[in-house]
Amino acid sequence: MIRLCILLCAISTSFAVLHLKLTDCNHSPNKVIHVEHAHLSADPVHIPGPETGSIDVQVLKPIAGNHFELSLIVSKKVLFGFVTVPCISNVGSCKYEVCDLLSGRSFNNTHHCPNEIVSSTPDFPCACPFQPGNYHLNPTTFIIPELAGVWKFLASGDYKAHAEIKDTSTNEVVGCYNVQVSTEADCSGFGCIFGKK
Repeated sequence: MIRLCILLCAISTSFAVLHLKLTDCNHSPNKVIHVEHAHLSADPVHIPGPETGSIDVQVLKPIAGNHFELSLIVSKKVLFGFVTVPCISNVGSCKYEVCDLLSGRSFNNTHHCPNEIVSSTPDFPCACPFQPGNYHLNPTTFIIPELAGVWKFLASGDYKAHAEIKDTSTNEVVGCYNVQVSTEADCSGFGCIFGKK
């Protein structure tokens, strides 16, 4: 009976919600970016559905060119620990060239931003080059689509992410953040055993 109680407590703890938390883990004098006051209206995030977010971004040094690499490690909580989400179709624990990632080629407006950002904060930049300055994203609502295929398993859960920006011309880490967040999704059948609903 005692073992059963311990097991039930451990399982209930393993499904604890991780509220949005963003922590700066970089102390380099050459740090290029500082992010704070990240806020989500729905916490945990529901997939699919609307989500409203806001954030403050301070660009400390110019960001341009093709020498800033973003390395992202995403982990999902499964029972008693976190497992790394692999990089599949350029999503998950992947490496990206920052300016290519934010190129915004599909957005035809001054700052290369999604229309939702243009509507809420017209002067918020979304693509390189980024000039030093303070940028505030007003509360902006996005529609998160339903995940399909292999990604459906990832629609609900507790996540941690470690993101590093490296200046490949000097091999120095010039940006570092740890993020935690939880997501939830409608589910049915066998998938609900591991989900939140």
